[in-house]
Amino acid sequence: LGGKMDFVTLKELAQEFGLDRSNVRKYVLSAGFEPVRVRTPESRGQLTLALTVEDAETVRDLRDKEGFIKSQVVDENGDGYIYVIQLVPELKPERIKLGYTKNIQSRLKAHKTTAPTAKILKEYPCKRTWEPAAISVVTKDGCILIGGEVYDCTSLDTIMNRCDAFFMLMPQVDKKGDEK
Repeated sequence: LGGKMDFVTLKELAQEFGLDRSNVRKYVLSAGFEPVRVRTPESRGQLTLALTVEDAETVRDLRDKEGFIKSQVVDENGDGYIYVIQLVPELKPERIKLGYTKNIQSRLKAHKTTAPTAKILKEYPCKRTWEPAAISVVTKDGCILIGGEVYDCTSLDTIMNRCDAFFMLMPQVDKKGDEK
């Protein structure tokens, strides 16, 4: 299909955006682009997904227009933050979004496109692999899953206490993602 020079791999875009490849693939597909399979020296001749240089530039422009902040290179061991965001504090203070991110401010900005008054209640430095356990512990009772890691909870104090207790038991991870 052409040489490496004609394409930008999804792996390269993932590193540029500070995301993993599967998230970039989902983003590219949802934006209406169809990646092609190419062989590159970096993929050791194996087929890998890529966009044309022009499509990759359009995707970059689209992300900029949507307000995504350019991030650092993906940290392969998955260090970042678990966050608790109140989505609509003035209408439903017990509705929260729990999740993992590498960049808190970028994630909040993305949520504010649909929930302009959203605010971060707390963030916890952590390993990416802790996310499913943390969410399971925090929402084990008194919470109803609305969808997409969004919950209606009966008590914010209970949720925050569970978060604090969970992360107190885990190894400390500093803001750079290193265990202490």
